[in-house]
Amino acid sequence: MAGVDSNPKTHPYEPAQVSEVDSEPQTATTTEYKRHPVYSPSEWLLESISSILALGLLIGIAIIFWYMDDKPLSAWRGRISLNATISILTTAYITALMHGVSTFIGQSKWLHFQNGSRKLADFEIFDGASRGVWGSILLLTTVKWNLATISAFITILRLTLSPFAQQVVLIEQRDIVFSADTATFGYAHNYSRNILNNLVNSGIGSIPQDPGMQSSIIRGLYGINIAEPFKCPGACRWTGSYISLGFKAECRNVTQETLQVATCEGKDNSLRQCNMTTPGGVDLATRAYFTDLATTYYMNASSLLMSTSATKLPDTFPEITRFAIYRSTPDSNFRIQDINITDCSLSITAYQYTDAKADGSDFSFATKREVDFGMKNPWMLGTKGTEMKFKSMYTNESTSGDIHIPALEMSYASLAAVETLFESTTIATEWVAGNFVNTNLGVAAALSGDVDISNRFDKMATAMTDYLRYGPNALSAHGEVVQSEPFVFIRWGYFVVPIVTEGCAILFAILSIFSNRRSRVPLWKSSTLAVLACQREKQRGLLQTTGKDINEIKDEAQKAKVRLQ
Repeated sequence: MAGVDSNPKTHPYEPAQVSEVDSEPQTATTTEYKRHPVYSPSEWLLESISSILALGLLIGIAIIFWYMDDKPLSAWRGRISLNATISILTTAYITALMHGVSTFIGQSKWLHFQNGSRKLADFEIFDGASRGVWGSILLLTTVKWNLATISAFITILRLTLSPFAQQVVLIEQRDIVFSADTATFGYAHNYSRNILNNLVNSGIGSIPQDPGMQSSIIRGLYGINIAEPFKCPGACRWTGSYISLGFKAECRNVTQETLQVATCEGKDNSLRQCNMTTPGGVDLATRAYFTDLATTYYMNASSLLMSTSATKLPDTFPEITRFAIYRSTPDSNFRIQDINITDCSLSITAYQYTDAKADGSDFSFATKREVDFGMKNPWMLGTKGTEMKFKSMYTNESTSGDIHIPALEMSYASLAAVETLFESTTIATEWVAGNFVNTNLGVAAALSGDVDISNRFDKMATAMTDYLRYGPNALSAHGEVVQSEPFVFIRWGYFVVPIVTEGCAILFAILSIFSNRRSRVPLWKSSTLAVLACQREKQRGLLQTTGKDINEIKDEAQKAKVRLQ
């Protein structure tokens, strides 16, 4: 910096001609003001330190912003929260910044009066500008713009530093995804059981029931919903799709077609029995006795599976079972009214499950659709694995459109056990209202009346499918755990104001130091004692000073005692 070295410099100082209002003009005398190195405490050391400290604090705040940008809030390891740290650093920055700015403003007023004849009231305006915003506004609006104008803008801008620094930090919730073995749901490509049935003469009828499948069927027919037994520690997702073996049911009203082929025996006022066959080929039978009894519910099932000696599957496959449900509402004399006959069928199929997600106890798929194999019947009958007594139905691995379909398999024995259940009195039953002892109750209570048969069979097929997905051959689909975590986003646009303010402060500091090094004005800065070292000559509008530096003035002030009069 020009004029800065280790040897003190001296500048001739020409004090103003001053006199009291009624005094005589004095002859101007020349005094010398001694300059010190710029790093001296008598010069700009403290102001330089505060300016450098302010710059360092701003850089520190910027480094924190850069470090925390696009990171989880948990990455901040400080004992004090991120917002509190920014607030503390911003306050310290403003304090350090304004210490230097206020001092530079105080010195600027002496340059202001040296450069020309000024209103004495400008002393108060400059003094106010070094203390706050209102004084800075007065400086901007009442005093001709000069070097101190920069400081006025800085003082006003400092009001925005803390709010803008706080606005830089935006904390928003973001989902964090990571793989976890604890996030699973089930799917299945196979349904077969290790059945203990080694007797040579054992047949289909002796295959034991699968209690899990049996309960699923009953639960579906009764319309009982249960939560899917997935595993998820909070919120989870499974990207991609999964193919799983399953069942589907279809029902239709066949009342008119069935009644047209019904054959009845007996008169209206005696026991009247009717036999009929639905379009699906399932037999139904009803009975009615005038004023005594009438069939209100009859359900029958027919298996479409072939015997174990068959070499190929029937043409109806993959349909495996057909059902027929007869329902009526007799009047007070047990005359039949409101007859409804429904045909239902059950088939094996496969489903594609896509983009599963779970949150707490809620589990859902984005889409669930039946797999299109590209042909009516992709299933084949053969011997697979170790089960030699009974064959299996299976499909080969294939591709349909953009879907990869894995090999699927269902053992004949396991499926035959299901067929045995459907044809038993557990499912195929009759309910007669009136003077009649009903011994085979079955599921009449679940399907009688105005129950939506189609809905119940859909629920049965869904429950059976879900059992396959979590049954003895279940596979686990491992997903990802989704955790919501606060993240820090830095909006750098708001940081422009502190940067601009700091830039103005550095410029103001450099210009103030250079201007004062070249001037003959003593470094009195913001000291009020310096005014006591000046005398005013009212007639000539001049100020006269001794040229003493502030330390000398302070020493004299320590020794002098005065009283206001």
